[in-house]
Amino acid sequence: MTRAYLGVGGNLGDRMENLAAALRAVDALPGTAVVAVSRVYESEPWPDPGQPPYANMVAVVETGLAADVLLGGLQEIERAQGRTPGPRNAPRPIDLDIVLFGDEEWESEELTVPHPRFAEREFVVLPLLEADPLAVLPDGTRVSDAGARTGRVTAVLGALPGFEDVTRTPGVSPDTDAGEEWVTVAESKPLPGTPDMGLVFKRVVLEEEGIPHAWDPFAPEEASNPYGLTPLFRLKVPASLAERARRVIADAEAAPPEAHTGGQGPDLP
Repeated sequence: MTRAYLGVGGNLGDRMENLAAALRAVDALPGTAVVAVSRVYESEPWPDPGQPPYANMVAVVETGLAADVLLGGLQEIERAQGRTPGPRNAPRPIDLDIVLFGDEEWESEELTVPHPRFAEREFVVLPLLEADPLAVLPDGTRVSDAGARTGRVTAVLGALPGFEDVTRTPGVSPDTDAGEEWVTVAESKPLPGTPDMGLVFKRVVLEEEGIPHAWDPFAPEEASNPYGLTPLFRLKVPASLAERARRVIADAEAAPPEAHTGGQGPDLP
C-alpha cells in the first residue's frame, strides 16, 4: 500500500457536496481508502481573479493502485461529476490532483509527481500540512509552507460533511502528535492575575487562520495563582507551520484596528 496525498477542489455548484461526492468515489476505488482529510478552505481564484472562489482541501489515501492507475480513476470521477475539457485553470465543479505519491517520482505527459509547484500554493500546502503535519517529499525533506506565496487562503469553511471522523482538527496538544516537533511562536509571563491580551490575540489569530496550536504548560485562563505566582506561558505550533504562524501574527499585529473582525479586533474571550 502507498500513501498518497490528493488535492481536491472546485469552484462551481455546491462546492462542499462536490468535494464530499468526489471523496466518496475515491474511497470506493479498488484497494483505496481515505484515511485522513484536512478541513475545507476557501481560496482566492488563481490565476484568474474573475472566477468564483475555490473550496480546497487535501485528502490522504492509502492505495494499492499504481500512480498512473489512480490518476485514471480520479479523472473518471471528475468526468462523472461534470468536469469537461476546457482551457487550463478554467472554472470547474471538481478537480482531483495527485500531489505526492509515497516516495515515488513520476515525469510523463499525463502525470508529474510531486505535483509541479504545489509548494508555492497556499491552498495546497496549508491543508496538506493540516491533514499530515509530518508529510515529506520523496527525498525525505519535510513539506514546508515557507514558499507558499500564491493561491492565498481566505477563509476556513470547516470539516467536510460525512468525513468528520477522519478530519484532522487543529488546536490539539503536542502530546497527541507523536513524533511531531512543536515550537514556540510567542511567550509571555504576565503580571499575577492579569491575562496577557497580546498573547490571547495571537491565539485568536492562529485560530482564525486554522493553524494548529497548543499552550505550554497550559492555557493562561486555566491558571490558578493562590500565591501570586505566574508561570511563563508559551504558544506553540507544529514546526512545519512555525514560519507561517509567525508571519500571520506579525501581519495581524501590523494591521490597522479596522482590519480586524467587526472593526474592533478579533473576538477575544
